[in-house]
Amino acid sequence: MNHLLGKDAAVAMLRELLHEAEFGSLSCMALRIFRSDGVAEDFVVGGTAQQQAGVWAELQPELGQQ
Repeated sequence: MNHLLGKDAAVAMLRELLHEAEFGSLSCMALRIFRSDGVAEDFVVGGTAQQQAGVWAELQPELGQQ
């Protein structure tokens, strides 16, 4: 499922995700951040190192990276 959100809805969603992460219903997530200078950064946060590695490996083909 993909979401296209405006600024206010994105902030609300990020707050909800933070709440879920704080209280344990969210184990791991991946984010792609696009900065105003054109730089994109990928993050995999939460979960165990093994979960993070699995998510990262799953994302790489979609991101066009090795």
